[in-house]
Amino acid sequence: GSISKPKTSLIDHLCCVERERNQLRLLSQCIGFDTAPNESGSRGDLSCFVERLRLHIISSNLLRERMQLDSHAMGLEEFRNWSLLYTDADVVFVKDKRSGGDLILSCGDSRVVTKLCPDCFQGENSTISPLTAGDRKVINNTQKEWMLSDLDVQAFSYAPLPYTADQKIGSAKGKGIYLLDNAPASNPHIPSHDYWGLVKHQIFLGLLGSSVGPRKEIEPFIHSCNDAGVRFVYFSPRNMRRTKELASQMGLDVAWNCCISLRPLEEGADDNFRMTSNYADWDVNAKLPHGVEDVKRHLEEVDNVPLLVSLYTDVSKKTTAEMVDVFQDYNDTVLAVGLSHLPGNQKVFFGSDIAIGVDVLSEEVSFAEEGKDCDTLMPSEVAFVSSISTWSSSINLVGSQAMYHILEIIRIGRSSLEAAVTSVGFFFTGCLSYCIFAVLCPCTVATSVPIIPPLGSFLYNQVILPMIGLSLAFTDGSNEFMSRVPSKNESFRYSWRGSRRIYFNGLLRAFLPAVVPHFLYLIALGELMWKFDPQFVAEKCLLSSNNSEQVARRPLSPVIRCEALRNYRGDATESASVIMLASLILCTCVASASFVFRTELIRSEPPWKRNHMWFGSLISSLTLLTIYMSTVLAEGSVAALPWYFFALFLLTPFICLLINEKILKNSDRLIDRRNEMMRRLQFETKLGMWSPKESQHVNIQQTNMQPDDSPIV
Repeated sequence: GSISKPKTSLIDHLCCVERERNQLRLLSQCIGFDTAPNESGSRGDLSCFVERLRLHIISSNLLRERMQLDSHAMGLEEFRNWSLLYTDADVVFVKDKRSGGDLILSCGDSRVVTKLCPDCFQGENSTISPLTAGDRKVINNTQKEWMLSDLDVQAFSYAPLPYTADQKIGSAKGKGIYLLDNAPASNPHIPSHDYWGLVKHQIFLGLLGSSVGPRKEIEPFIHSCNDAGVRFVYFSPRNMRRTKELASQMGLDVAWNCCISLRPLEEGADDNFRMTSNYADWDVNAKLPHGVEDVKRHLEEVDNVPLLVSLYTDVSKKTTAEMVDVFQDYNDTVLAVGLSHLPGNQKVFFGSDIAIGVDVLSEEVSFAEEGKDCDTLMPSEVAFVSSISTWSSSINLVGSQAMYHILEIIRIGRSSLEAAVTSVGFFFTGCLSYCIFAVLCPCTVATSVPIIPPLGSFLYNQVILPMIGLSLAFTDGSNEFMSRVPSKNESFRYSWRGSRRIYFNGLLRAFLPAVVPHFLYLIALGELMWKFDPQFVAEKCLLSSNNSEQVARRPLSPVIRCEALRNYRGDATESASVIMLASLILCTCVASASFVFRTELIRSEPPWKRNHMWFGSLISSLTLLTIYMSTVLAEGSVAALPWYFFALFLLTPFICLLINEKILKNSDRLIDRRNEMMRRLQFETKLGMWSPKESQHVNIQQTNMQPDDSPIV
């Protein structure tokens, strides 16, 4: 019967009276209804219709079923109205101004609506025929199948009202009238209004199935993540049957062996929430684990397939946080993205490596106007709630459109990491070059051991090397970073062949700038000795038999190997040592161009275009080097050197750069490309086709060697 208004206070508090059905508004727009003002009135096409009464039907049987429904088996619409006593059908009484007649339109659950309809409309021949019990069964089964496929299903019925019903509608007050069950008895407190008599005898129109699909940008977002080697994993609190359609629309693989339920399943027990089909069970035949403990056992004893799936169902906040720990235990870097206003995400954010909170309340909630005292949310309250839940997240985004920034955040992070690695590599190479340079000083072929100038050493180690090295950390990354599969967050070693080539290339990069200055030192020492102390050279270093002839030719080898220079110290030896160190600094500065891009050749793009700071540091370093040489070198040292010395002094740094680019970097590119292809192969391997643990075990037995711990993502 009907429920009187004095007894509906609790229902008014709990019921979702105005259920938001945006899909119905979109349907009306597709049909052709327009709410913009036109000749019909200010409400557009709706101006001809006036709502007179609204009834809400509640079925106790359906309510009992919903109360017993498992949370994992709910659809999106049921989740949205969870904890609310939402109605099972809504009946609207409308007056048509054009004809003056009344009509009713019902929308709701088919099990309720079909009981109100003795007839149905046949669209193929535009006739009305009786609605039989078999038709009702087909309609209800269709609704059930659609709901299991995660569709929100609404049944529609319509009927014109006779003029005699006008008195009953007009005397009814209020629009919040509820009817409990389809019972023949009326409420004794309102004997004059038999609302059940008004809503019966309708014509069934049909079913509408709609789904809340993912945003249109989510599918290309997931594809971009896959291209970048980022495995997008969707944790759904609903069961497999409910989740499959949405996951498929998102672009996730929902085929066999591609989903894991985190609901524990005891041995031999049956799970009513699995998705079954006519030919196979979507989950059981795949032999995938159920629950977090089974996942851990599977990873230890079988293979790493549970880490390669992109869909987890039947999850809770606790099991999601546990899976984050599992991913991290197997060296995966976890980036958690979730709603910032949900307190349940706090533990997940805290356990992940990087957390990004997305605040959607600010664009979904209507706030109170400033200065008005009303019982609505304030923007400061939403910000406070979001800040409580996202205290452990490193990045907070506002609005759903901010999801576009996640890929850019990943790209910038990878670029920063790549730039930091090249910066550290330059530091290490520069320091190693200086060490080799210092070790080779006593090994020189000249009898006069070069002295490393203290001021020049300070300039190289404390000024130039840090300045250029730090500037390399500001290199802008290229778009190639978003097409590579990165290595896992684990300690790994390459094969002996690959590591040998890498170590050799790194040593050669440091060796060339350290050796070249010693050859220039020999030339500078001989020429400067003839310039500053020719008498000492003529008396101590030349043969007396042809002294005058040798003085005229000014040979270098007798001067370099002269025993008298072993303890000699003067302007010539000091200036030659300064020039030698200056050559090391110049070679290191020029070779830094090869470190701007770790694997890209500088001919593909000038290095200064993506790192202006490095270019400025390079110019500053060369300026400091020029000032240092002009200050420390003895007067006349530059003029005493021959032309070919200047050619060697300026060309040798570029020769070292050419060797770095053409030989060493190409060799590193081959190694990096091979590892990238291996990581891409392992990342895109179809599940169930290859077991990494089993394959690794076979290789170990066949080769009797340790497994190759190349990077795996």
